[in-house]
Amino acid sequence: MQQDGMIKVRAELCEQIDGLRAAVAHGSVAGLCDKASSVRHLAQQYQLAPVADLAWKLEGRLARGERGPSVINVLSLMREATESGRTDPAAASAWAAAASVRVM
Repeated sequence: MQQDGMIKVRAELCEQIDGLRAAVAHGSVAGLCDKASSVRHLAQQYQLAPVADLAWKLEGRLARGERGPSVINVLSLMREATESGRTDPAAASAWAAAASVRVM
């Protein structure tokens, strides 16, 4: 049952990430930041540190008004991290390193 619960949480995170990606082109800065914050809080609640860390980075980019490829790349990384299901510190470091390489 616990594994089923995490599958549902990861599915919800993926839906929220996909919704955020769809809203990037036309959403307000405040609305986009709120959506990113919701993803971060859900990830933190379920101790999905890699996703929470990436969401925090995304919030900063969105707050600065970024909307281009770097934002899309962070969203892609967030989805990949969510789907991987890894929550260990090594995974968080690996996703942070991927973000620094892929998101320029």
